[in-house]
Amino acid sequence: MGSAFAVIAVIAVVIQWAAVVLRWIGYRTVAARYEGEISSSDYKWARDTLFPIEVGLWLMSFLAMLVAWIIVTVWLSRARTNADTFTDATHRLSPPWAFWGWVVPVVSLWFPAVFVDDLDKVSAPRRRSRGLIASWWITWVLAWITFWAGIVSLRMPDDHDTIQTMRDHEVDGLLIFSASRSASALLFTAAAGCLIVAIVRIGRAQAAWSDAAS
Repeated sequence: MGSAFAVIAVIAVVIQWAAVVLRWIGYRTVAARYEGEISSSDYKWARDTLFPIEVGLWLMSFLAMLVAWIIVTVWLSRARTNADTFTDATHRLSPPWAFWGWVVPVVSLWFPAVFVDDLDKVSAPRRRSRGLIASWWITWVLAWITFWAGIVSLRMPDDHDTIQTMRDHEVDGLLIFSASRSASALLFTAAAGCLIVAIVRIGRAQAAWSDAAS
């Protein structure tokens, strides 16, 4: 399960970065048309071709992230079962929170991190690094904040065919939107990397329990 998550997470990240590349191409196309550097037909082609692909890539990345989340919840449940079987250590959250911690409003802002932190503490106390779990969760939350902040701040002109009528701040808004997409992809990448490391570490520690028991 840990390996499956790593593969899916990497796929999601790669797709996001492909979308980021198209986002910057899209911004540059708008800026070039605004400055009169390219023709209207070239702009319309880029708008009608690249933008749908960019949106599709983000949707594909979120689908991959959904699959990765399902795998993580199953893995967390199994890891918790292993921890309860091989140790008498106490956890701050009960086993059902392996799933519900992600979906219950408000507590979903920190319960998954608490659940993983307890597993890490119980499974690999000698290798434990609370900074890793904290880094994973902080980058994960900031990635979503950055992603949605970019959408909220985006202001597109009503008529794309007369893009020269855009104001400077509207072009600058597209620049900020593109930068927010880059930042969110970077944060998602960091979050995925931290969680992969944590899962591998916990998985190896629990595998040692099984080897010792056999």
